[in-house]
Amino acid sequence: MAEQGNGLSIKAAAAWFPPDKEIPPTGELSPEDIERIGVREVTVANELAAPEMAVLAARDALGESGVEPGTVGYLVHAHIYHQGFDLWSPAHYIAQESGAVSSLPINVQQTCNGAALALHLAATWMTATPDASAALVTAADRFCGPGFDRWASNDEAVYGDAGVAVVLGRRGDGNDLLDLLALEMAADPAFETQMRGDDKFGLAPLWHSTPIDLNRPKNAFQATAQAAQLAKSGIEKLYAAVQRSLAKAGVAPEDIRCVTVPRLIRHMRENAFKPGVDLLLGRRPEYLENATGCLGPAEYLADLAEMGAALEPGEVGMLIQSGAGSTFSCTIVRRSVN
Repeated sequence: MAEQGNGLSIKAAAAWFPPDKEIPPTGELSPEDIERIGVREVTVANELAAPEMAVLAARDALGESGVEPGTVGYLVHAHIYHQGFDLWSPAHYIAQESGAVSSLPINVQQTCNGAALALHLAATWMTATPDASAALVTAADRFCGPGFDRWASNDEAVYGDAGVAVVLGRRGDGNDLLDLLALEMAADPAFETQMRGDDKFGLAPLWHSTPIDLNRPKNAFQATAQAAQLAKSGIEKLYAAVQRSLAKAGVAPEDIRCVTVPRLIRHMRENAFKPGVDLLLGRRPEYLENATGCLGPAEYLADLAEMGAALEPGEVGMLIQSGAGSTFSCTIVRRSVN
């Protein structure tokens, strides 16, 4: 296969999970619910805030990469939920605490697709900045009360806490974990209404409910004529992202060794995403399974870390991610041959 991609690689990927775990609240979920969800416990950050977890992951990733923190020129932090302070930049905190003090810190919010977008921004910056040697991408969330109910705020996902980081650099320059062959996205902004339903715009955080209730606007959306178009649009957008990624990477569907899909409930993984991927690849690939629950945007970076561990040198993997049903991304990576 000819050398493909933009000459960039994931130097290292590190995930930090808090030691405490939580099981479903007693009496609130039936055995059938647990089977449908497919998650029996999630990690819970009882001590650390999301940016603090991101810092721990960033330090580990930088240490594994061999990249000096002071040489990182660009830092992108993705999150979906509260980071500990209002009107504050967690990316700047992460840059300071991880030693990436010469970087330009940027924050990204694009629901669960946020870390894929963050890596895309970092890769674009590296491509446009020939003298840049490394970028750092982090993601972290702490889905705690009173503002969020990790088991009930969304009936399509349960949420675990984690901080994850990857170091992006140039292929062949020091350590290489995964060659970044392609990262493509497709979006349909018409379906942003799924996350707000018919609610009016609020004046402050948690205006509509405490804890956050994602089911109410979603149910309102499902009652509209537009809802019937969502599945069709999702398949089309996912197909577009996958096809463009395969073409850019110079990879045939049969070359894909394993695939990751969003860490939603088992019902969504097995009945929505996997059949779509099977159709696109023309076969049933190996799926990397996990039991963490949804990690927000951090799950994408966690998938990169797991992909690095699962692939043998030269093997190719695919990461599928989505954001609120309106943005889809497909990433193709190859285990580096050092």
